[in-house]
Amino acid sequence: MAIQELFQKKWIIPPLSIELQAEISNSLRISPVLSQLLINRGITDVESARTFIQSNLSLLSDPMLLPDIEKSSKRILEAISKNEKITVYGDYDVDGISATALMVQCLEMLHKLYGNPKSEIRNPKSKISYYIPDRLEEGYGLSTSAIETIGKTGTKVIITVDCGVNSFEEAGFAREKGIDLIITDHHEPCDELQEAGRTGCLSGCDSAFGLINPKLATSNYPFRELSGVGVAFMLAWALGQRASTSTDDLSARVSRTGNRKVVRDDPVGSSQIRPRRVANEFKDFLMSAMGLAALGTIADVVPLKQENRILAKYGLSSLQHSENPGIKALKEVAGLNGKKIYSYHVGFCLGPRINAAGRVGNAKKGVEMLTAKCEDTAKEIALYLESENKRRQKIQSDMLKSAREKVLNDVDFNSDMAVIISDDNWHQGVIGVVASRLASEFHRPVIIIAIDGEVGHGSARSIPGFHLHNALLKCQELSTDRKLLISFGGHAQAAGLRILKEDIPEFKKMFNTISNEQLGEEDLIPALNIDIEVELSSVSRSLLEELKCLLPHGEGNPIPVFATRDVSIVGQVRRFGVNGKHLGFYVRQGDVSFKAVAFGMGDKIDTLKENSGNYSISYVLKSPFRKENNLSGYDGMYKEDVELDIKDIS
Repeated sequence: MAIQELFQKKWIIPPLSIELQAEISNSLRISPVLSQLLINRGITDVESARTFIQSNLSLLSDPMLLPDIEKSSKRILEAISKNEKITVYGDYDVDGISATALMVQCLEMLHKLYGNPKSEIRNPKSKISYYIPDRLEEGYGLSTSAIETIGKTGTKVIITVDCGVNSFEEAGFAREKGIDLIITDHHEPCDELQEAGRTGCLSGCDSAFGLINPKLATSNYPFRELSGVGVAFMLAWALGQRASTSTDDLSARVSRTGNRKVVRDDPVGSSQIRPRRVANEFKDFLMSAMGLAALGTIADVVPLKQENRILAKYGLSSLQHSENPGIKALKEVAGLNGKKIYSYHVGFCLGPRINAAGRVGNAKKGVEMLTAKCEDTAKEIALYLESENKRRQKIQSDMLKSAREKVLNDVDFNSDMAVIISDDNWHQGVIGVVASRLASEFHRPVIIIAIDGEVGHGSARSIPGFHLHNALLKCQELSTDRKLLISFGGHAQAAGLRILKEDIPEFKKMFNTISNEQLGEEDLIPALNIDIEVELSSVSRSLLEELKCLLPHGEGNPIPVFATRDVSIVGQVRRFGVNGKHLGFYVRQGDVSFKAVAFGMGDKIDTLKENSGNYSISYVLKSPFRKENNLSGYDGMYKEDVELDIKDIS
């Protein structure tokens, strides 16, 4: 790849694939530019390109390919028919909360359609419950104390969502208590579990009744990267299939609903995948549940490719048109009523409000809102989440300011490649967000540790080229006398840890030794991935419209970034926004001009004014947000139906 340093970033520009461009363009009748964008996203043949663009629901795989899903579905339906209590055990982030809400609603629907009509129990909620651990008091995942509490409620089946894959001790404890534990998760299984699956010793955690995870060595599911709510959606779909294809259940449904019709259309009727039959009412539930699937899938930043892309695409439409009282109330407080919902809105408007309760308040409120039947109740909870989000923003803002000052005062950038800071007054619920902000600002691995008494709770974020989990593992291996870390987990770019306060200085020294060995000065230069270089004459409204077929954007499918060299700035460069934070100007190449905005680059105005030469610009295409007349004092002609959102300029 060609790398050229411009301004404070290095541009990474992939080589053009001219022959493949032409093949895809001619076969699908799309522009060479769009073809190259698809190639950049790992799509290297015509059929893959066609599939990516179409992303039909019929392309979802059969959920029955997931390990243990058939026997787990059977057990859940048996519990429903016997009116046994089922508890859904979730996580406190958006993925876990949306997965919990989806599974609770699924079980309520199954009770309605297939529950025992002779039962004296009229309220299915009395037999369906959920449990979300407290982030600060209990931490992530299953715990024996929580299982003990749940068991006292009479629960016979626990279904985890977005957690539990490596909970061996907890699974054994549940079994001792006479509880059937069904684990649904998407996190990486530990090496012990994978090796056991490969050798055929067990299909999962042998104390659990079922372990459903596409990443298991025993999994036949073709797509590994589902989110937690994505796996929960597949279990819901499998439950609908199994329930409606059972003769006894079908008879019960006919007697209860008078509806003998079954459906065979998307997403539960493609002839490519069998069985696909579910009751009409359950099909409607699945289509609505895709909105919850989109919430968790996008917010959890899993790759928006293949099945995740399908769930996100149709789920965003479901969110936009949802009649779910909770989703409607959430959109209202976020100012999104009547607006088209994009992945951006999930990541920056809806997701943070759901997340806020788990970070600084009561995460159960998120599930309560998403499962609410009453609009007034949903609105009340949404307003609570709005207030919690504002409180979270204030805590986060104060902590970010404090942490930034500590970095500038305490970190020696000449000797330390990593940033490791700690404080007794920081809130555990927002350390991950602050670590992410600082890693982006200083472009170094960052570990933020909030100290509570004698124990520190840390959150780490990394940069490309530095594997956090491996670095933490090496720290643990090097501390032979006494392990420095109480516990840790995560992956390449994000991780969490617990450490004794007294061990933080030694850990800081050891971690920086490791990072200094693996990182060089060039690694600390922020990279900007450019999709393709074009002339301004290639930019048009029709290209902007064509790019919509790449939606939705997210991890693995970013918004396309273009670059153009040898452009001139014409007219005046003006600052706008609060404190003149942003810049507005026009750029021209030949006889083509465009309006451009550079958000957050207000402090570069003097540099641009002093240099009368040509520039290279990188940018994203967008529809004009505002069309002020003569914003930059330029009287020439320009294409006002497209605006350039500048990402870098030199």
